Amino acid sequence: KSHPVIVRESVRFVAEQDSLNASVLEPDATVEAPEFDLFVKEVAKEMTVKAGQKCTAIRRAFVPAKLLDAVQAALIARLEKVTIGDPHDEATRMGALVSVGQRQDVRAKIKEIGADAAIVHGDPNAAPVNEKGAFMSPVLLRCERPWEARAVHDVEAFGPVSTLMPYHDAADVIALANRGKGSLVMSAFTYDTEFARELVLGSGSFHGRVAFIDRDSANESTGHGSPMPH
Repeated sequence: KSHPVIVRESVRFVAEQDSLNASVLEPDATVEAPEFDLFVKEVAKEMTVKAGQKCTAIRRAFVPAKLLDAVQAALIARLEKVTIGDPHDEATRMGALVSVGQRQDVRAKIKEIGADAAIVHGDPNAAPVNEKGAFMSPVLLRCERPWEARAVHDVEAFGPVSTLMPYHDAADVIALANRGKGSLVMSAFTYDTEFARELVLGSGSFHGRVAFIDRDSANESTGHGSPMPH
């Protein structure tokens, strides 16, 4: 984008760059609500599709403080079922990272994020298949105090990594989502249209796309991380 010809000739240039995309579970959610299960499935999917190597992947997962433990347990249960290995094997659900060098970078970034958060699932330093391939397990972190944290809002581990964080109310999660300093996409799992309205008005300008997913739209939704041409 800084190439002299691009600058001199005013060439139209579009770059899709990494960002700390957020996903939000609505404040009034319950464990029994369909949106709870949809949220857990989507976070796990975004962590493991393409081994998390997507610029639209969910990096920050915000949940009501009262549901932090329940969401963590549900996510871990789902991630434990992910089979890592050769993509040619039909049983495989997640392959390797693009290179050993990329895995080293992801491990380094997890260490940075670790200043703010604790790993609650996965071991970034283990090789779940073999040392030759760039395999690593999905890594879920938990940040208890997102307002006191820095790295979780500044550093992206470009791999199967996401951080779970609690919030207290709509105003709180809007401000936390915006701490990512802008992202490609944010998703919200809510059946509450008033909360959806608050989220758009408070965070819309910080996100290239806001995806709303609920019990009625889920079957037709392309999901959090599917880039749309428009």
